[in-house]
Amino acid sequence: MTSAERGIRGVFNGGMHGFFHALAACLVLSFAALPATAAEPSAAFSDGIDRTDPNFVTASLLVMSPGDELYSCAGHSCIRLECPKFNLDYCFSYESESVKDKIFTFFMGKLKMGMFAIPTADYLKLGRESGRGVMQYRLNLPPDAKQRLWKIFDERVARGADLPYDYIVRGCAQSDFRLLNEALSPYRMEISSWSSAYYQTRREFLDDVISAYPWNRFFIHAISGTEIDKNVPNASKVVIPRDLHEILRVAKVNGKPVIDDEGVELLPVKQGGSRSCASAIVTPIVAACVVVALSAANWFVKINWLDWLFLAFQSFAGAFFTYLVVFSNLPATDWNWLIVPFNLLPLVFWKWRQKWALWFAGVLVLWEIGMIAYPHRLTDPAYLVLVAAYIMVYARIGWRWNCAAMVRRTAGRGRGSV
Repeated sequence: MTSAERGIRGVFNGGMHGFFHALAACLVLSFAALPATAAEPSAAFSDGIDRTDPNFVTASLLVMSPGDELYSCAGHSCIRLECPKFNLDYCFSYESESVKDKIFTFFMGKLKMGMFAIPTADYLKLGRESGRGVMQYRLNLPPDAKQRLWKIFDERVARGADLPYDYIVRGCAQSDFRLLNEALSPYRMEISSWSSAYYQTRREFLDDVISAYPWNRFFIHAISGTEIDKNVPNASKVVIPRDLHEILRVAKVNGKPVIDDEGVELLPVKQGGSRSCASAIVTPIVAACVVVALSAANWFVKINWLDWLFLAFQSFAGAFFTYLVVFSNLPATDWNWLIVPFNLLPLVFWKWRQKWALWFAGVLVLWEIGMIAYPHRLTDPAYLVLVAAYIMVYARIGWRWNCAAMVRRTAGRGRGSV
């Protein structure tokens, strides 16, 4: 494998190492050979090339099918730009540093991301190796808009990975949609109607598309706070590649649909590939049901170490959510409803648990009712099942203490009457 291939592979998988060795030559060719990116097509050139030709630059939306990894389970989108006259063909894609290599940096909210130019052949090669399909949809944009788009992408690529990672605001679909609108100016992308799906929140959009990946879904709900539940303009809800494609199908520029074809399959989805996240037998719901069964059994057969195990998990989750809400700069962690059932207070006041356990169980019951009654999806159903187990844990602790106190009071009155 050449150094250029290693660099491209690193970026595609989220890494940054060695990429600029592969990109330097690409940028030099792009800037030198495509001077029209800095000017309107009507500008004078002496090379005899008609830059008003709609095919001078062709633009396409590429949608890649979901992968097993957390960062790829919603799929991926990028814009492909081709200039046949100068033999240029690149996929412009927003990529981040590797989460696997910088897991603590990710949770601190300090991971970086940026726009990269990946030769289309390399992009497809890496997609093929990972077993992910790629569909291409031609974008019907005015010639000058496509050249402005290339110029905008070149400028973003030149900056490198200089942006804080933000999967809500700078996710692939949202970034592509925003930059397309920027390049179209002074034209306007007209969307006559938005589907009823856009009454949903961004959490619901994301939840629908990752429902086949139960553990990824469980984790994404864990780190996603109330920011993605807020009412935002419809354009800000285009966060999934699938939805970007659907919106561009109904959008028009100069009266023409932005996408008017059924697409071309550049890569088929690999059959029989590893889908471990989607096909796991022990899903979050199954694991939560096991915890409920243990807590129910412990009501009748008291096992002290089970209470300590429940407390340990609750304390770990509480520390995690507290860090995200209070200290982390990770997007969408301003507030998280999971911090109500999972916090550090039970650990801090564990010594006096007999006095507050029953009350805390009541708070958890109210939390469950609120989560179920709220008209929009707020969390993964597995968390509702898991909290039900903790309701039984704290109800049992409080109930037994109250029963013991009642026995002591009864015994005291009996001794007093003798």
